[in-house]
Amino acid sequence: MNLIGKTTINPLLFYSGKISGYVTWIAFIAPLTGISVPGLNSAQSNLQTYVSLALAIPAFILITVSLMNLGKSTRLGLPKNKTELKTHGVYKLSRNPMYLGFNLLTISSMVFTLNLSIIVLGVYSIWVYHLIIIGEEKFLQNRFGNSFINYKKRSRRYL
Repeated sequence: MNLIGKTTINPLLFYSGKISGYVTWIAFIAPLTGISVPGLNSAQSNLQTYVSLALAIPAFILITVSLMNLGKSTRLGLPKNKTELKTHGVYKLSRNPMYLGFNLLTISSMVFTLNLSIIVLGVYSIWVYHLIIIGEEKFLQNRFGNSFINYKKRSRRYL
């Protein structure tokens, strides 16, 4: 299975946006596992922690269920080989449940840390993921034509 496909946007933007998101997730997950991140404060109040967890739990569920639904179609970027349009399971509710999960986890990290650097990285990552989605939708419309157009009418981009 080829896990790396063609990016839908400029590769520098694509990978920098993904890495920015990963950094925000580490800033959230590390303190929860007892790992100290120098220069980074974790939640200062119980409310921050609860709001963060209220966003993170559905995020992890969406990401996990999305990965299970995609199966062997999961990859970074566009597929090179022939694939099928996924419209079942969680993909009935959202055309981009995995990206929605990524964004929820990023927002959770921003709330948990309230760190300006993490917030800037998080906003950048969410913006890049939106650009990736727009590029993927163009690709899917070219590849699947009316099937994708009809799918777009039945489901929302996010929720």
